[in-house]
Amino acid sequence: MSKKVRVGVIGAGFIGPSHFRSYQAVKECELVAVCDIDRGRAKEAGAKFGIPHVFTDCREMLKSDLVEAVSVCTPNECHAPQSIVALKAGKHVLCEKPLAINAGQARKMVEVAKQAKRILMTAQNMRYSGAAQALKKMVDAGRFGTLYFGKAMLLRRSGIPKGWFQDKKQAGGGPLLDIGVHVLDLLWYLMGRPEPVSAFGVTFDYLGKSGQGKGGWGVGYGPAKFSVEDLASALIRFKNDAAISLEASWAAHTGDTFLARVMGTKGGAQIHPDFALYEAAGDTKLDVTPTPPKVDGYFGECEHFIHCILKQQVPISPGAQSVIVVEMLDAIYKSARTGKLVTWNTR
Repeated sequence: MSKKVRVGVIGAGFIGPSHFRSYQAVKECELVAVCDIDRGRAKEAGAKFGIPHVFTDCREMLKSDLVEAVSVCTPNECHAPQSIVALKAGKHVLCEKPLAINAGQARKMVEVAKQAKRILMTAQNMRYSGAAQALKKMVDAGRFGTLYFGKAMLLRRSGIPKGWFQDKKQAGGGPLLDIGVHVLDLLWYLMGRPEPVSAFGVTFDYLGKSGQGKGGWGVGYGPAKFSVEDLASALIRFKNDAAISLEASWAAHTGDTFLARVMGTKGGAQIHPDFALYEAAGDTKLDVTPTPPKVDGYFGECEHFIHCILKQQVPISPGAQSVIVVEMLDAIYKSARTGKLVTWNTR
């Protein structure tokens, strides 16, 4: 693959630098443009990462021939409109998670990508880590039998992000959409992406609304404007009788926790906090701690995106799969609002 794909990044804020660094490490990629509505931040990123072209309007960047593909690294409410503009301009799109703030927007993005014959990939970077890819190969080889339960916990004791993250209009939701989507997507991917049939969820906002949980992230405005949840919990069931238990928080009186486990008929595995396998030989328990390849998830996803463009391949995390992830998140929020179990019409 001697050709280099010319890439631009929309959004130079918190997550943008992870994309800048990753693209610069992909030999088949040329990072040529950055766009941010804050001109100072865009120029600073351009200078720091050696990006030659700086924009403050993504439409101006997209209508040029400078870029063939873009990463969308902006607030959640911008994901759908900016990705759609990029796709219609003939660009391939790697969009940060969550793909959109609701499933309706996500479905529209997928429809436009199909019409434009361009790649729409979701930046679910946890799928692309060395540990996740190693475990996925073991799962697909049948090492653990049938996976029937996943346990995911991503809990911060004090870690409410600042600024737009706290505003429901811009963010769409709180930790469920921000960090819960990571572990939900990871376990669902590892378990073979079973079809969801029901979800029951609860959300809380006690600490965020009372001014607690700032931690080291800082809070951009007062608790009176905090309009998302600070803690969410859910149980999702699937058509094959498997289930995923999910907990996510920005602020909760508990210890910081990052746990991701899958359990099957022949064995199970933990991918966080440490990579471990739980198997058995008769009555003998066998615990194994493999050393997976050290592949950073951000680099893995950006490299994969570029290779999919060059090879005209479907990505590991295509937008169409993320539609189902966002449907699950929508159902959890609906259940939390109504206090009722939410069910799907089977496809």
